[in-house]
Amino acid sequence: MKKEVCIRVKRTVLALFLILAILSFSACKKENRPVSGEKPVVDVSGESGIRVGVIFSDGEDSEDAYVRSHFQGIEAMRKSLGLSEEQIDRRTDVPVDNNGRIREAVAACVESGCRVIFGTHREYAPIMAEFADKNPDIVFCNALSNRNNENNMSGYVVRMYQTQYLSGVVAGYNTDANVIGFVGYEGEERDLAEINAFAMGVERVNPDAVVYLRKVAKRFDVEDEAKTARSLIEAGCDVIAQNTYSSAPQREAASAGVQCCGYVTDMNDEAPKSCLQGPVINWGLYYTATVKDIIEENWINENFVGGMSDGLADLSPVNHNCNRGTTAAVKEARNDILAGNDVFTGPLFSNRGELVCPEGETFGEDGKFAGMDWHYRNIVELDELEEPID
Repeated sequence: MKKEVCIRVKRTVLALFLILAILSFSACKKENRPVSGEKPVVDVSGESGIRVGVIFSDGEDSEDAYVRSHFQGIEAMRKSLGLSEEQIDRRTDVPVDNNGRIREAVAACVESGCRVIFGTHREYAPIMAEFADKNPDIVFCNALSNRNNENNMSGYVVRMYQTQYLSGVVAGYNTDANVIGFVGYEGEERDLAEINAFAMGVERVNPDAVVYLRKVAKRFDVEDEAKTARSLIEAGCDVIAQNTYSSAPQREAASAGVQCCGYVTDMNDEAPKSCLQGPVINWGLYYTATVKDIIEENWINENFVGGMSDGLADLSPVNHNCNRGTTAAVKEARNDILAGNDVFTGPLFSNRGELVCPEGETFGEDGKFAGMDWHYRNIVELDELEEPID
């Protein structure tokens, strides 16, 4: 039954991907925003007075790229389904570490008559689950979480490691110094998997290159991310990448005249002469498919894991900063992944020389990387170097 549900969800998202691609990527390069004035792709506005609740940790103008990506996704869903502004209940500035505020925001969405409530941070999940148990007629969906119940709560996750691999291909193809810097966050194994996948993508096209990794304590800290990026540049890195949420590393790269790869949203505007490409998320496809299914009473409770195959994850548009041949190298790597060749297929070695995944086996499954406690072999952990870098 679960396999049938998964296939059904995938088909729905794939169909919407084909319809929405112009709205979400090619026709709206800047910030992945839908083009204003477009007619609804799947107009269900006359079929339901549905109200959609969404809980954000910040406002629409946040510098946090992750928060912006969800605002963009919700807006793409609203326009694609022909919903009015009044049908979207946006609860902003809800801190992930304030249970009282989270509880107030979820309660407000319930009281306002929302038929579905989306929580955009994994930290919201425990309180969302409390409300789900008490409100069986409301659908609760929580990002970056696999916490669900039997009836009305599910999670949704994106395989960003796939596009970090492609971003590594871009970086490896565009470095002259063969020293690439990564502003990294390792809050969970999934985050570490992104860093390792990036390094593997670099190695695919440039076996001589190394990735200098320096970690930050928080995934969104403008000052710390900027300082970390500067230190990597001073260490000799001529491409800066990240899995953190501010665009500070992009600005530091632009200021120093080195290249960079963005993250989550298209960051080209922050560094138009330096930004190459970077992983982006198109939450709009998931939101559109989910709300449409709820309106049509086709929604089935199943945790959703999306990625490149259904358009939820991809690279930002190609720009003129990339070396000739970059697009072909990315296309080849993308085709490998879409053909079912998992990024983490052995043999894989850590930077300590350990075999961490035997030949022919795969480390991790469906975005789950339990036990990943290693860095890939071409990663140099900058904080652990005993001697200065020349």
